[in-house]
Amino acid sequence: MPSARPAQRPSVTRLITRRLILAAGLLMVAQVVLVAMHYGWDGRRLGVRVAANEAERIAGHIGIGPEGRPVLALPEQHVERYRDHRAAYAFRVVDADGAEVAGMNPDLFTVMLPEPATAPDLFWRVVPGPQGETRVLVQRFDRIAPGLLIAIAIASDPDRLAWVALLHEVVDHVAIPMVPLALLLLAVNVYAVRRSLLPLARAAGEAAVLDARRGGLRLSAGDDLPREVHALVGAVNAALGRADEVLRFQREFTANVAHELRTPLAVLLLQLDEIGGPAAEAAKSDIQAMSRLVDQLLRVAQIEGMSAEPPTDVDLAEVGRGVVQQLAPIALDRGRETEFRDQSASIIQGHRDAIAGAVRNLVDNALRAAPKGSVITVSAGPGPVIEVCDQGPGIDPALRRDLFDRFAQGDRRTRGSAGLGLAIVAKTMEIHDGSVTVADRPGGGTLFRLVFPDQGPFSEPP
Repeated sequence: MPSARPAQRPSVTRLITRRLILAAGLLMVAQVVLVAMHYGWDGRRLGVRVAANEAERIAGHIGIGPEGRPVLALPEQHVERYRDHRAAYAFRVVDADGAEVAGMNPDLFTVMLPEPATAPDLFWRVVPGPQGETRVLVQRFDRIAPGLLIAIAIASDPDRLAWVALLHEVVDHVAIPMVPLALLLLAVNVYAVRRSLLPLARAAGEAAVLDARRGGLRLSAGDDLPREVHALVGAVNAALGRADEVLRFQREFTANVAHELRTPLAVLLLQLDEIGGPAAEAAKSDIQAMSRLVDQLLRVAQIEGMSAEPPTDVDLAEVGRGVVQQLAPIALDRGRETEFRDQSASIIQGHRDAIAGAVRNLVDNALRAAPKGSVITVSAGPGPVIEVCDQGPGIDPALRRDLFDRFAQGDRRTRGSAGLGLAIVAKTMEIHDGSVTVADRPGGGTLFRLVFPDQGPFSEPP
């Protein structure tokens, strides 16, 4: 019967890709945390950033009027911040002459501001007061007008400008520079990992379809394999080689033992013929059963060795007809009859001797199980099928599950059965990727059905 396919396992490349994505995500989260901690631990730095952002927003609404003087056109929603939070926010815009262009909430400026002519590019002061600290920033905007100063005072932050500034810092220092870089590195790493693991995936695919029933199988060990994968493939091939040696030794040992036992058993049968008597006849029956067991052991070894040989064309009708002709004299001697029916059987790719041996075992079992005067029928076809049916007592359904195991017996009433015949049949169908089933025969008896692949070429090992 066909061997079970190995269970599907998760893709290694997919697993590594997920881990790389997770690592990139964790790296960006760590960077966000570092930026937040950097500004959280240094309140001065964040305060400067908040005031500078507010100065930049105000500068964006300053233009030059018809007289060449700066003019501020602040949007209403921006004016509302200073109108609604008079004790929190203030601003002043001063031109190069020191004249105020615009301003709101001047009472928050409790520190002397620098003169436009001598003001630095950035002036920053933290002024303590009874209600807390007031942060004052003065920044030059010569790009708008020479000597133009914008002063910002922040005593508290009801509009959460610090959070907005922190968000901008995260975007500027994490999202913009790191996201494209992380995506690029992720793509490069995924590509490199997939290329590196491609030979390993190919080797794993080859290993997954290796047929343990055939010897001499090895994984491909090409020059494109990475050194680590090459070492793994070499170790697997070495293990396969050792397994081949064990299987070869087992087959040869079984065949040698069986061969060596055949001669002394034949000699014993001749000696018992000369002795005669009831005791000798009983001993002859036991020795004949031992001879069948030896022949079956030899057949097991031959089948296991045959699985590594190339298949040939096999006419199933010719096989069935040959088995019936070979066993017809034995059937007549036991008081049974055999018949063959050709029902347009197929020609398949396989091992003729193994298939003939399987059919012969089924017919031999039927000859021992069926009553005298009954007929054992071998049918070939239609298609890639051979059937053997008898008119015996049938097989108990409770015994059918383990029927094809070695040393299992479907009918314990038959004498001289070693329980290897049906195991040989199952092994034969296994190496042919076929199946064997057993069912009740209409009208009484047992029907064994051998079904070969509707081929196509015989399945060779990869």
